[in-house]
Amino acid sequence: MAHKRKISVGGTAVALLLFVLTGCATHAAPTPTSQPTAQFIIETLPPPPTYTASPTATRTETPSATPNTPTDTETPPPTPTPSPVSVWLAPEVPVEFNDAFRKLVTAGGFVWGDEASAGVKFAAAPVNTPPDQIAATWLYAPVVAFPTIAENVNLADIKAYWKGNGAALASLTPKGSMPTFVVAPLVLRWLTSWLGAPAPNITVQVVPPDGVAGSIWKLRAAGTAAWSIVPFQSLDPSEKVLTLDGANVLSPGLVAYPLEQSFTLSGAYRETTAAMLKRLGNFPTTNHDPAKLTVLVMTGTTALTRATAYQMEQTGITLPARDILPFLSDASIVHTSNEVAFTADCPYPNPLYQVTGMTFCSRETYFDLLKAIHLNVVESTGNHVNDWGKPAFAHTLDLYDAAGIANFGGGRDAEHARAAAIVHDHANTIAFIGCNPVGPAYAWATDSSPGSAQCDDVFLAKEIPRLKSVANIVIMTLQYQEYYTYNAPDDQVAFFRKYADMGADVVFGSQAHHPQGFAFVNGKFIHYGTGNLFFDQMDDIETRQMFADKLIVYDGKHISTTLFTGLNEDYSRPRPMTASERAGFLATVFAASGW
Repeated sequence: MAHKRKISVGGTAVALLLFVLTGCATHAAPTPTSQPTAQFIIETLPPPPTYTASPTATRTETPSATPNTPTDTETPPPTPTPSPVSVWLAPEVPVEFNDAFRKLVTAGGFVWGDEASAGVKFAAAPVNTPPDQIAATWLYAPVVAFPTIAENVNLADIKAYWKGNGAALASLTPKGSMPTFVVAPLVLRWLTSWLGAPAPNITVQVVPPDGVAGSIWKLRAAGTAAWSIVPFQSLDPSEKVLTLDGANVLSPGLVAYPLEQSFTLSGAYRETTAAMLKRLGNFPTTNHDPAKLTVLVMTGTTALTRATAYQMEQTGITLPARDILPFLSDASIVHTSNEVAFTADCPYPNPLYQVTGMTFCSRETYFDLLKAIHLNVVESTGNHVNDWGKPAFAHTLDLYDAAGIANFGGGRDAEHARAAAIVHDHANTIAFIGCNPVGPAYAWATDSSPGSAQCDDVFLAKEIPRLKSVANIVIMTLQYQEYYTYNAPDDQVAFFRKYADMGADVVFGSQAHHPQGFAFVNGKFIHYGTGNLFFDQMDDIETRQMFADKLIVYDGKHISTTLFTGLNEDYSRPRPMTASERAGFLATVFAASGW
C-alpha cells in the first residue's frame, strides 16, 4: 500500500513517496550552515514483479585533430544548399555546440563557410568582451590522478609551465620533476589560442577526450607524473580536481573562476543568428549549470550512544556537527549509516564500556544532531539497529518519515528493507540500495518484523540493473565484516567488486570503524570503508581517523569525488585534519589501495 504526503526538508517542499509493503555543562549549539535549496523527490520503491534492464546510452566524443574539419563528432558536415549567410566555427569551439549549429544549417538560411568570408563566426571571446556579446561560457579544470596529495595549483604557475618552466608545477609530482601534460585535441587548440604554442621542452601527450584519465594513470604507473586540463562536464571520477587559485570548480555556488572561457558570435549577422539559435533550441550556454549539479556527501558509521551520547549530554546535542558542517554546507544530499535506534526509554548514557556493553540505544533528543547536519538520506544496514528491540527500530523509521529523511537498507519487514530509495535532485536521479551480509541474525528484517536487509545476490543481480534503467547513478552500500586495516582483504575486494560488475556506479562500505582504501573498477568508484562519523572509538588513532566522500554528479554522471579527512575528538566530534595530518593519512590509504 502506498502512502504519499508532502513534507518539508531544509525549508523546501518535498514530495515523499513511501511504499510500505504489508508483512515488514552545556555549550551553545552550533548554528547550522546554510544549505542550498534541495529540490528533490524521494521515493522508496518496492521491487517490481518483473525486471527488465534497459541499456544506458553512452555518449562518446572523439574530436578530429584537424581544426575546422566538419565530422560527425566535432564539427557539422557541410551542406551543398546555397544560403545568404555563411557560418564558421573556430577550431577551439567545444564539440557540444555542433548539434546546435548543424540544426541551424539544416533549418535553412545558413551554410558552412570559412573564416575569411563567413557572415557570422563563433569563437573564443577576447579579453574584456562586453557581456551582451557573450553567447556561452565554458569552464575547464586542472586534474591529476585521484591518489595525488597536492590540492591546489595557481594559474600563474600553469602559465609559467606553458612557457617552459617545468619547476612551476613540481608540486604535482612527488619527485618534483616536470609533469607530462595530457590533453585532448580541442582543449589543446583552445589553450594554444589563449596562451600560444607550448614551449618545446614540455612533454605534451595528445589523446582522445575519453582517454585523458586512463593516460594519466598509465603514466603514473610507469613512474611519470601527469596532469591535464579538461572541460568541467568531461571530468572523470578517477581524476582528482585541483582547486585553482583556491577556487573550486566543483562548487555549485561558484562565482568567479580563472579557467573560464567565453564564446561569442560575431559578424554582421550575429543578432539574427543568435535569435535563430534560441528559437531552434539545443544551444548550450554553459557546461557548469548549477541546475544540473548534485552534491552528495556519503559518511560512515553513526552511533549516538555510549561515550558519544555522554559527550552530547555534557557539551550540547549538536556540538559534534560543528567542525564538519562547513564541508556539508554545499551538499543537497547528506547520507549516513545510523546503526542505533531512537527510543523514549533509552537511559542516560554512561560512557564506560564495561557498564553499557554492546547493547545500544539513542535518546530521542539526539535526533537533533541528524537534523543539524541536514541529513536527508539514512542507511539502516547496521548490525545494531534492533539492539533495543524491534519496536524501537520501527519507531525510528517513523521518526525518519516524519522528518522527511529517505531510508534504505532496512525497513519494516524484509521486503521493505531491501527496497531502494530513489532521489531526484537537480535534474539527476540517484538510487540508494544496501544490505547486511554478516548479521547478526536478530538484526535482519523478517517477513513480519523490522530490521536491516539481508543480502540476496539473486535479487540484487536483477534489481541493480533495473535501478540503473531508471536512475542515472546507483549507489550500493554494504554492512560488511569489520576489518581494522587500511587495506581491504581479498574477500572484501571480491564481495564489493561483484556489485560493481552488476552495474552499481558506487560501492560503499558502511561497516568500517577503521577507514579503508579505494578502487576504480571499469569506471565504478569503490570505497571499502570511510570510518566513523559520530562514534566514540578513541583508543587508537586509526579509529579516530575518518573520511566523508563528497560525490559530484553532473548531468546524470558521477564526475568527481572530494575527500574530507577528519580526526575524532572528545569521543564524538570529527574535526578536519591539519595539512600534515591529511597528507600522511592520504599517503597511507592510497598505498593501502595499491597505488
